Amino acid sequence: MKLETRTPADWANQPPTLAQRLARWIVRRPGRLLYRYRGYGHQPRVPAEGGFLMAPGPHGAFADPFIFALGQPRPWLRFMAKHQALEWPIAGRMIRWGGGFPVHRGSGRSGAGLEVARAVVEAGDGLVVFMEGHLVLDHDGLGTPRSGLARLALATGAPVVPVAAWGSKRAEAYGRRWWWHWPRVTVFWGEPMHFDREEDPSEERVAEVRDAVWAEVGRCFERAKAIAHTPGGRPRDAEPGMDA
Repeated sequence: MKLETRTPADWANQPPTLAQRLARWIVRRPGRLLYRYRGYGHQPRVPAEGGFLMAPGPHGAFADPFIFALGQPRPWLRFMAKHQALEWPIAGRMIRWGGGFPVHRGSGRSGAGLEVARAVVEAGDGLVVFMEGHLVLDHDGLGTPRSGLARLALATGAPVVPVAAWGSKRAEAYGRRWWWHWPRVTVFWGEPMHFDREEDPSEERVAEVRDAVWAEVGRCFERAKAIAHTPGGRPRDAEPGMDA
């Protein structure tokens, strides 16, 4: 089926195949070793069942969906990708196979991407939404959030999981040369946030939810950064449920 002929239901109704489940199980440990992944914070990381929204930050690498998937147990996460990427011959197939679906940025068709996103969440899948909307590569911190996730949270009533990483960006963002940099990713997970479902929220309400979620992402980011700079990699005030 051609990409342009797929409906939101077509994109949403894609349960993981056995091969996709096996692939996740096979690459999980090598992936954690490759990125020297360490996770801390709230347990459980994500809801055990049902749709949810993951709000990670910062968006500093193309591998971010894979990195954040490493720290949670769900076998299948979905994420948005620019529609041009899904049309690439090899990479596009890999993105679609990994759970990606297209969004048309800055065009009259951007609403179609949000429609697919809503259908994905309501179908019971976890959806990764990078609130910055693009890669932030020129510094090591967070970018400026957009309102798409807030609109989805209010439209679906799904829980929002704030999470942030330190160390996943390219070396230059941390003031290092690329050949000196082997990623050591520290991730801090926040407690799921809940917002009542609203079919037609005001712009003020959307902004309120956006800022509340981004504030929690910022808190997670500061915790991840502090842990990464702590000798031994574990904070003295370790919270219950923390793990490495």
